[in-house]
Amino acid sequence: MLLTLSLTSLLCQADNSAEQLAYRNAVTPPPPGWNGPVFQLSDAYPTTPPATCDSQQCPWLSYPASLFQTTFGKDGVPQWDATWNSYIQSILSYIREGQSDDLNNAQGFNTQVAGKTRWYSVPWMAYDPTSGREFIHGLTNERTAVLSDFHGSRRNLHGLGANPHTLVGATDSQAQFETWAVAYYNDVGAYSLGQAWDQQGNPRFGDYQGVPAQSGMPFATGTVVVKLLFSSASPKDVPYLHGSPQWQADRHVEKDNQFYCERQPQPVHLVQMDVAVVNPQSPTRWVFGTFAYNGDLGGKNVWENLSPVGLQWGMDPWTFPAVPKSASIRARQSVLNRDNLNVRAEHFGCEGRLAGPVDNKLSSCLSCHGGAYANKAGNSFFAGAFSPPIFGFDGLCEQYSQDNSNYFQTLTFPMQPAGGEYGQLLNLDTSLQLQIALQQWSYFQRDKVPQACVDPSS
Repeated sequence: MLLTLSLTSLLCQADNSAEQLAYRNAVTPPPPGWNGPVFQLSDAYPTTPPATCDSQQCPWLSYPASLFQTTFGKDGVPQWDATWNSYIQSILSYIREGQSDDLNNAQGFNTQVAGKTRWYSVPWMAYDPTSGREFIHGLTNERTAVLSDFHGSRRNLHGLGANPHTLVGATDSQAQFETWAVAYYNDVGAYSLGQAWDQQGNPRFGDYQGVPAQSGMPFATGTVVVKLLFSSASPKDVPYLHGSPQWQADRHVEKDNQFYCERQPQPVHLVQMDVAVVNPQSPTRWVFGTFAYNGDLGGKNVWENLSPVGLQWGMDPWTFPAVPKSASIRARQSVLNRDNLNVRAEHFGCEGRLAGPVDNKLSSCLSCHGGAYANKAGNSFFAGAFSPPIFGFDGLCEQYSQDNSNYFQTLTFPMQPAGGEYGQLLNLDTSLQLQIALQQWSYFQRDKVPQACVDPSS
């Protein structure tokens, strides 16, 4: 195993206080002579709760509660129509305010809207040298996708991060591509972030109605989250990505069919945009949605080429594999846009649940985010140690099992995970970034310095 010793030396020479590591902009600074964009962490969190988001600014909150009611007859399966499209487009319009029409590389994603900060970052996302924030746009390394993910077919993939893969540009269905993403919370959600973390980079804890919780939880009504996902796949690999915003990302170098620790500025293309809002009319308090970029839509700009894939507000616990096939009914807590362009180009999630193009198609948006828990006992937040699986397990979406039943249960804050085997956990109200932040803080408490990235075996 080969260590990137130069990075280790750089980290050791830096200020390795919790404050510096929690709130630094990126794993490494720009190299000398860099004249491109440079990411700046948005961490001046509101110290008082922002005003309630009214129906003019947050029109999705004005839709009737009946939109999310579950009916178990044949007519209970929601169909994509003008109402659902209007709902998700109202969220996109809010996100689009203050952004360039082409989401160009020079401007990136603007955190300022009308002279005020609207969008904020989660701390501790630049701690891990392997997957942490890069310096150009603050992207972090996520799940590795395969070529078939972009063409609507099923493939069992649970991989995350910089996994070994075949060369970019290969025409084989096994070709794999790195995913890099950046997420922001609006000012309503950012107030919770500022309560959850102090200015020295340490977490705060309290309780919610007598239940242990990270301070600031749950996120308040009016919270909006946006996540932009980019891929190393190009329009040459995936033709419908023509016209997609091309950003530079300081991402892993590919050699001999594998990703290595070394990073260099390289192009990535926007493939997906996820949105999530707190809406008390939803049975989970959350509504998740996703858009897929598709240049074949022929829109006038990038935003008009974002095709809604669907919306999700629950995990459908009465649908296979949460129940046996003999007892299963069609999923009805997701509504999917089955437009021909989407069906040809994208995939959905497990058994009619929602998932995006570079997501795990054996899971779903809320099933994954519903696993955002942390263990309070002894502050042991290490990844995977004391919390339910998030990204996959053997048999996910393939057979009825207790694991699948637990994974696809509709939960809401401050409920504990289904199954009862994890003890008393902190419910992080669907925020996987808060979970990662607690994990990284815990590693810092143990090691006092980030662990160096490790290259694949030679």
